[in-house]
Amino acid sequence: MTPARTIGCDSCGVVQGIPVLGDGETARCVRCGSVLERRRGTSIRTAMILSIATFVLLIPANVMPLYRVELLTGSRASHVTSGVANFWREHWPLPAITMLLFVLILPLLRFALLSIVLCAIQLGVRSRRLGPSFRVAQTLGVWAMPEVMLLGIYVAYGRLSALFDLKVGGGAVFMAAATVCALLARACIDDRMVWRAIMPDGGHPAGPVLSCAACSMVLPIARDGGDCPRCNARLEPRKTNSVAITTALVSAGLILYLPANLLPMAMTIQLTAPAPYTVFGGIVDLARAGLWGLAVLVFVASFAIPLLKLTGMCWLLWSVHSGSTHGLRLKTRLHHIIHEVGRWSMVDVLAIGTFVPLMQFDQIANAQAMPGMVAFLGVVITTMFSTHSFDTRLLWDARDGTRVSERPIAA
Repeated sequence: MTPARTIGCDSCGVVQGIPVLGDGETARCVRCGSVLERRRGTSIRTAMILSIATFVLLIPANVMPLYRVELLTGSRASHVTSGVANFWREHWPLPAITMLLFVLILPLLRFALLSIVLCAIQLGVRSRRLGPSFRVAQTLGVWAMPEVMLLGIYVAYGRLSALFDLKVGGGAVFMAAATVCALLARACIDDRMVWRAIMPDGGHPAGPVLSCAACSMVLPIARDGGDCPRCNARLEPRKTNSVAITTALVSAGLILYLPANLLPMAMTIQLTAPAPYTVFGGIVDLARAGLWGLAVLVFVASFAIPLLKLTGMCWLLWSVHSGSTHGLRLKTRLHHIIHEVGRWSMVDVLAIGTFVPLMQFDQIANAQAMPGMVAFLGVVITTMFSTHSFDTRLLWDARDGTRVSERPIAA
């Protein structure tokens, strides 16, 4: 098969031709092994239906109660919005804004944009706004967290079910349904098919070239500093100040890591007996309650993943600074893994956001957020931003003999 399309690898920067693929086939980069295109065998219509279903299901999931508890002194219900309101009322603006964005606003925005773009393509509508809309929707894939929220609901339920007779609300059911649809939509969306439906790939331009980091379109180097004609992203051979920004973010994460694990994230009071809740304390409590599977999940999400992100990003930064050319494929793959799993560390913060509004029975049962939660949230957010700011193509520049401080002129 002769190469029919020219595409730029956003992981190592090499420009290459790929053949027209059949359903179930995958094209990988000849240099770094990253997936350039994977034909999933699904249609745009299927992805459109799943995106619309997710958007619709998210509305009752965010409005209806997640669960309810009743005591002699009254009843309490937990909603997504009640967690946001509780954080704000207790003067924790960062967790309040984070929960509002990651659980309520960004998932709705992501699937609204996906629904609009896929509907337009299905109906044959052409618009210059489709490319930018799809780019934003795909970027929000990491920041929109209905599935992480569902796990947070499950973690909070596991911790509270030993203390109270909890009743699962409609919000939790709709959140589970929205999560299933969201995961299926993500599995069905064929990125390259959508991008080509918005605007076909061009050929290989004569002379030096660069590729768009968002949609992989290959363009002449003369377009450097302009906007991509397909997705409207800024065109640049390498991300500006990538190393400096990533170093600052990782350093902030390292500073916050110890207080995030040592300081209590929440304080619970039962019959006037205060009990601080730390990351390790929560894992031990789950294990003692016999919830070993849940304990392992929390250990991985709240301890192992943040540690993996920080150590992994330190290794990648050291590799760029030292000009190391060893294990470049492994390092590229590590960055992909860190980028994908980083958001799952939000589980503990979202769990606190769901169970604190329930435990508001004065001295009988009470809970409030503590400073450790803000430190932990800082670790999660800084490391997530660091994976976005880091440019893996800088790793491969060392093998090509390009200085990190230089601005390369070819993709």
